[in-house]
Amino acid sequence: AVCLERVFPTSKALMPCCDRVGASVEMCAPCVRFICARGLNGVGRCPKCRAHVRPVVPVVPGGRTNSAARTSTTSTATNTNQFELAVMRGTCMLCRQQKDLLDERSVCDACVYGARFALRHECHGCGKTQRIPHPMWRYQTSVESFGNVAWACHGRCRAFTKWRVLAEDVPRVPPEDAPQSWGTTEAWLAQIRHARREEERARDVEEGGDHSGRLAALARWVVSLFSAHRPTDRPG
Repeated sequence: AVCLERVFPTSKALMPCCDRVGASVEMCAPCVRFICARGLNGVGRCPKCRAHVRPVVPVVPGGRTNSAARTSTTSTATNTNQFELAVMRGTCMLCRQQKDLLDERSVCDACVYGARFALRHECHGCGKTQRIPHPMWRYQTSVESFGNVAWACHGRCRAFTKWRVLAEDVPRVPPEDAPQSWGTTEAWLAQIRHARREEERARDVEEGGDHSGRLAALARWVVSLFSAHRPTDRPG
């Protein structure tokens, strides 16, 4: 579903949301781990349903958990192919509302996204531009439409009005969090696919430097074998 490569049983992501027998689309664990490693606090979005997920931390001998498994994008061990829902219901310490919380700080994903992407928005009432520390794009059915959730206007309105992301800031909307009606899912997956391939290419180049020396040594060894067993020229 992401890297467009064949998914094998040893690499299949075991998802808590979209994993069912007979599903037409499967995801590989390395791709989902890659998404989580670059998400908010190690939490990613399911490419199919947008649920918040994270890798299940395997238990190592002694009862401890191997936290490195959550950020690894290369391991294919069975216990690191499993993912879990990464939300808990509670009161966000920032907006003070009952929300799905993403981390131990009791902060909801909306507040985290709003702090990271405080984009400029256009007021429907007075046209004023205002920076809003909240993912207001979630309430827009399209890039051009105004959202259906109000926010306080500090301009001429001095009231709660509807908003839309300023056209110049639309490219800054994280594609994994934009409404599916925007049609950004494929662009998001393409970004993940490109980033994964670039990372793998860089790793291959790095490993290739080590392997080239070994291959050269092997080639010299093979040549020496043939040289040692080459028959000597007989006198005519």
